[in-house]
Amino acid sequence: MTPAMTSETPHLRITHQAPHGLLPQRAGRLGILGGSYNPITLAHLALTDAVMAPMGLQEVLLCLSEVPPHKSIFGTSLEQRLDMMQLAVADRPYASVGLCTHGLFMDIYRAVSQVYPPQTEVFFLTGRDAAERILTWSYDDTEAALRDMFTAFQLIVFDREGRFKMPDDPRLRPYHDRIHRCAVALHADPISSTAVRDRLQHGCAIDGLVPTAVATYIQTHGLYTNG
Repeated sequence: MTPAMTSETPHLRITHQAPHGLLPQRAGRLGILGGSYNPITLAHLALTDAVMAPMGLQEVLLCLSEVPPHKSIFGTSLEQRLDMMQLAVADRPYASVGLCTHGLFMDIYRAVSQVYPPQTEVFFLTGRDAAERILTWSYDDTEAALRDMFTAFQLIVFDREGRFKMPDDPRLRPYHDRIHRCAVALHADPISSTAVRDRLQHGCAIDGLVPTAVATYIQTHGLYTNG
């Protein structure tokens, strides 16, 4: 996932607005957790729960990308994934759900800037592995790319399958205070969308992997099965 911008103008459609999120025309702190949500899991929710108070966020936007970078999607439609996301956040008044035409961080930021109040502080939530790719990518102009990114937004990096360590690159030093490590004291690593799909394809239960309402939706619509 590289945060380069595309030529088309990104667009964000909010499908579920957080009841207790950012107020209109008032700047605040917004977290964004992007992904394909195929399907949304308890790990996604654990990550959003973990950052609200420590980072002083008023809202977290779970952002589904129409065309996620470097991924092929199967088994569900965009609308079905949005349905499941909305079911999953029903008891979290800080959480919004949105659909973005683009999947790269800078593109999502551009889309979000058209919807949320001016001067909103934006924090992208990401796992250790994705953060390391973003921070060590060979950009055409690395210094300019890093400057553009960290002028626009900050990163909250979760320890995912290993502890996050800041890459030893002097070009990153001016932005160390814009990159925040978050250690989630939950057993979220084994929970993934891939694990959910694999279990369903083998006829296994998905208890403890997705919210109950999402599990019911999957069963009702016969998703992720070979039948």
